[in-house]
Amino acid sequence: AVGIDSQGRLDLEDFRKKLNTKTKVVALAHVSNVLGTINPVVEVAEAAHKVGAVVVVDAAQSVPHMPVKVADLGCDILAFSGHKMLGPTGIGVLWAKTALLEEFPPFLVGGEMIREVWIDRATWADPPAKFEAGTPPIAQAIGLAAAVDYLQALGMSEVWAHGRELTGLALEGLLRREFVEVYGPKSQDERGALVAFNLKGLHPHDVATLLDQEGICIRAGHHCAQPLHRRLGIPASCRASFYVYNTKEEVELFLSALDRVWEAMR
Repeated sequence: AVGIDSQGRLDLEDFRKKLNTKTKVVALAHVSNVLGTINPVVEVAEAAHKVGAVVVVDAAQSVPHMPVKVADLGCDILAFSGHKMLGPTGIGVLWAKTALLEEFPPFLVGGEMIREVWIDRATWADPPAKFEAGTPPIAQAIGLAAAVDYLQALGMSEVWAHGRELTGLALEGLLRREFVEVYGPKSQDERGALVAFNLKGLHPHDVATLLDQEGICIRAGHHCAQPLHRRLGIPASCRASFYVYNTKEEVELFLSALDRVWEAMR
């Protein structure tokens, strides 16, 4: 694992020290789902390819929020989920270079993914059918396509600008409060549309429960990133994220509710 600095940025010097000809895969998030850090995928991919490594990018926190042109990132594989971009659960997208899709074996077998079958062997259909065995999630695919159409109609540049504005307001408000500990970059320019934080001395689950009673929905826990939380020296964190349906007024309501939680629990 590659280290991070005090504001959650990738330690590129540490990355270069650990990268060598034995490295086969370099995997990273485009945007951290905890710290919000926008990672330098292009720079990482260029270095990884020099030693022959495959670059895998988790874009679940970037594709729904900002304009992303996969070819410009220089990665070999990229994945994102549907439910973080107004789509249904149970479906996502895997983008990969054609040569890799042709090389990879299928991990599920079933109808429509075979070319020919014998008693003792089988051959597979061309990608992407090779990886889509059996009855596909038809309703989910239609729902995800509708979500994509909706976001494209809004314009991803506009989606990104709106998210950045709201996150900037929240970040500024959180940093002003001495009872709040903010994790990740302190500059909105280095962040995606989320902020992780804790109220000093309070458990994140308690904070989330009290905010819920105020009509404010956040996430609290380790966000599928326990090693990162260990690195930060905390058991869990609160996370506020913002999207196309949120408003500046809701950010102010969130901050005001945090003040009441602090007054009630300190």
